Amino acid sequence: MQDTVIVTLELALKPELVDDFCEQIPEALKDTRAFPGFVDISIRHNADDPNRVIFIEEWASRADHEAYVAFRTKSGVMDQMAAMLTSPPRTEYWDRNIV
Repeated sequence: MQDTVIVTLELALKPELVDDFCEQIPEALKDTRAFPGFVDISIRHNADDPNRVIFIEEWASRADHEAYVAFRTKSGVMDQMAAMLTSPPRTEYWDRNIV
């Protein structure tokens, strides 16, 4: 059996938009959870900087996540999200399960 892939997405939000962003997440996650290859997601505020959030996502494969990003990009969601940020988002893929 192939391991799933963990994807982390770190965002630095404009302070005045943090509440709006957090309010929009539950609705946006409906499409995420329904997307092929989706396994799980957790979204957390940084303990020292509440304007920073991290998405910790689990996908069946990197290709599934990349297809999801393409879907979100085509729909315009990624451009909307980029307008809420103070710096470019940081995405990392974690594919080796050590333990």
